[in-house]
Amino acid sequence: MAKLVFSGPTREADAEAARAAAVLAGDAAHVHVIPAEKVIRVYTGADVVTFDPRPTVSKWQFVQACADAGITEAQINTAVALMTPKRQRFWEFSQILDRDNPFSSGLRTKLVPVPTPSTWNAIFLAAAALDPLIV
Repeated sequence: MAKLVFSGPTREADAEAARAAAVLAGDAAHVHVIPAEKVIRVYTGADVVTFDPRPTVSKWQFVQACADAGITEAQINTAVALMTPKRQRFWEFSQILDRDNPFSSGLRTKLVPVPTPSTWNAIFLAAAALDPLIV
């Protein structure tokens, strides 16, 4: 289990050797090439990055991630006020959200300015990374 960073002229060969060694040992491996920084990161074992394409988050996590992304609670409340009464009740009484449900999609389109799909995805991934027990 490791997070390895390779740079320099032999970074490709070194990263491939690390990946191959992990796979040979029966560990998962993930290689992340970052051309702008001229580095290659290799994650192995428990450090392999897992991606949840549809993160489910608490309302607190979502609101905090929005705040971190520059979307205020007032903007969220204004967007919710523009939604149907059913979706307003969902916001009021529900404590969990996922990126792909109709409420979340509707909320994104009601926000001003409208976040791009990649920004919206990043907000949910950031929200999923927040630990509500560590405030």
